[in-house]
Amino acid sequence: MELKELFYISEKDWYKLQGWATIAHDEDKNEISGLMTALPQEDGRYVLSDIEILKQENSAANTSLDGDAVASYKMKYAMKHKNKNMKYVWWHSHHTMDAFWSGTDEKEINAWENESFSLALVINLKEEYKFRVSIWKAVGLPIAQHYDIPLTIEKKSNVTITDKMKTLYKELCTNETSVYQMNQTHINYGHRNGFISNYKREHSLNIEEAYQQLLDEIDEINDKFVEGAINLKKYHNKLKQLNNILKTKDLPFSVVLTKGTTQAVINSLMVTMSSDLITHKDEKIKHNLEQSYIWGVNYGY
Repeated sequence: MELKELFYISEKDWYKLQGWATIAHDEDKNEISGLMTALPQEDGRYVLSDIEILKQENSAANTSLDGDAVASYKMKYAMKHKNKNMKYVWWHSHHTMDAFWSGTDEKEINAWENESFSLALVINLKEEYKFRVSIWKAVGLPIAQHYDIPLTIEKKSNVTITDKMKTLYKELCTNETSVYQMNQTHINYGHRNGFISNYKREHSLNIEEAYQQLLDEIDEINDKFVEGAINLKKYHNKLKQLNNILKTKDLPFSVVLTKGTTQAVINSLMVTMSSDLITHKDEKIKHNLEQSYIWGVNYGY
């Protein structure tokens, strides 16, 4: 059996994930995360189930599970299934954004390193997803290879949101808090996918949303470069375009260009978060932006 055929989820559980993502977006415009189990079956495949959200802090661009809640979940299902080959799946939503692995996601995936393999899933409200199998060791050898593969979704139905789900969401999910309170200030530029080519479209957005969109744009440009879709010169040109827009809009941050050969830049990006490629004019604003990421709330200088 090929790796891409090994993992599946029922329609009921797939739409339970979509239900949680919908609640988080509708209530707070936030991401949300949780855990699942991946239990081996007699046919050799793994079924993903036991979907739960746990105590967590969320924003529009980040989600962080409580460590004690994670430990309790793992103990609960280890005792329930009593299967030493069972795995846990870290899942989270990207609401209206694309399904992709951000720098923060990569760090979370690396935190699940173990003696065999780990699993991660990111979904969005368009039912797009990325499902990753990270192999850390095989026959005792440190492999550390990551594979984004299809996840079989058995049948399809509709998203169902229950009152119990809404109650659990309000009990377990809180917004990330900002340390610095700032007065209202607006800036104007285009939405994501128009950040470079269509930025002349005027939308009244705040600095936090601008910062989030910049992170998304850097992630996209980095991915294209690492995958070989663009060369080093074009990669640097795209980042310079971003800086020109940031300067035009008088935003308090800019993008750092990583120098070196193509391979040296790729190696650097593999261990660097997008936020590390941004330099800030003001440390207090930097702290606020990195802590909150909340879209639709007006922050400024």
